[in-house]
Amino acid sequence: MRITFVLPAPIRIPMGGAKVVYTHAAGLVARGHEVVVACPSQLGGGLKGRMLSWAMHLRDRAHNVDISPYYRASGVETVIVPTITDRFVPDAEVVIATGVQTAPWVRDLGSGKGTKAYFLQHVETFIDPTTVDTWHYPLEKIAIAEWIKVRVEEEGASVVGVVPNAVDPRDYFIANPISDRPARIIALYHRHKIKGPDVLIAALIKLKLGVPELEADVFCARRPSHRLPSWVIVHVRPSVEKLRDLYNQAAVVWSTSRSEGWGLVTMEGAACGCAVVASATEGIKEYLSDPESARLVPVGDPEALAEATRAVLENSEERTRLAHAGHSVVGKYTWADSTAELERILKG
Repeated sequence: MRITFVLPAPIRIPMGGAKVVYTHAAGLVARGHEVVVACPSQLGGGLKGRMLSWAMHLRDRAHNVDISPYYRASGVETVIVPTITDRFVPDAEVVIATGVQTAPWVRDLGSGKGTKAYFLQHVETFIDPTTVDTWHYPLEKIAIAEWIKVRVEEEGASVVGVVPNAVDPRDYFIANPISDRPARIIALYHRHKIKGPDVLIAALIKLKLGVPELEADVFCARRPSHRLPSWVIVHVRPSVEKLRDLYNQAAVVWSTSRSEGWGLVTMEGAACGCAVVASATEGIKEYLSDPESARLVPVGDPEALAEATRAVLENSEERTRLAHAGHSVVGKYTWADSTAELERILKG
């Protein structure tokens, strides 16, 4: 089967949604399919699109971002085309929109480009307030989480299946005993308000007051635009190997987001033996809803996040138990199972 995934732009920095797409693409190739990832060279058409693309180019240069694609997968071809139109998109049996920006492009493709699908990784109203309208396009919708499926169906649209995310155990695993870890936090920093950078900073400051020996690492795709405490170590685009090492040095992994489609960071951290303390977004609750496997606090509440983390750090036995429980939960999700389910849906 020939399959085309459509991304909104060339991906040159770490991005969870793109990582998921490329992981499935590689898995589908391993199952004997031909897979292409197509993305337009500029962000939209006309003068506005050219100006936005040029602004992104300048920002990438300022942040030392490589112009080559960030993600690569064995056997998967990435094609950068002028526009996502019939002229440039290859013929296939299935063509898949991967986000709200790409849904109208895929909708407007001709039948020769394949059966049209829509891979929903979030409720993307924070990107585009008309997101709900795209759920009613004549595209076969596939969600990464049950909560997204429920939300779509509440709006009167249908979802043909759910394909959960996972963690590759070859990339993220326990390399440092859980019980030996110091009072150290690891978290993702992202400047977008939806990711809660203000919550992250406020919680770090609050927790440091109660736990003076606290250490912290944050990682990010671009240098922070917020001022982080001077004692926090910032890692820009760490390799998988470096990120695994950071997770293994940490006692607790945070998610400070106001909304998550799934929550890959807490999943990766848990796979490496971190206890999870996180904002109770739907994407985290999708797989860590049991209070025995994570400590979830109200969304947007840095005081609650700091207090829950302090309690976990001060009780080594409880932290260790929580970390083992979270590790067990995330170990139940595999990319092999998820890609096999995606393949089953696409064949249908």
